Amino acid sequence: MILYQAYSQDDHRSDYREDELFMTIESLRCELLEVAQQRSLSDRTVLELSERLDGYILLAQNKMMESLRNRNEGADTRTRPIIGNKTTFKQ
Repeated sequence: MILYQAYSQDDHRSDYREDELFMTIESLRCELLEVAQQRSLSDRTVLELSERLDGYILLAQNKMMESLRNRNEGADTRTRPIIGNKTTFKQ
């Protein structure tokens, strides 16, 4: 699950694409399970579905890692805590 602090139009488009990617993965996973139950695991169709599913899973993992890196880089520059600040305020 991905949590965002602020949204822009680009974020919404990115969420949509990620949702579409995960729906594709789930659809291929279900199709692979059905075909694998009917055929041999070494059947050409089973292998092709498995390879397609692997490709989409790899794409999703890469997108998640890129998103994580972007959030970490953004957090480093936007929300870096001030440590050792010796400024005091007089009342």
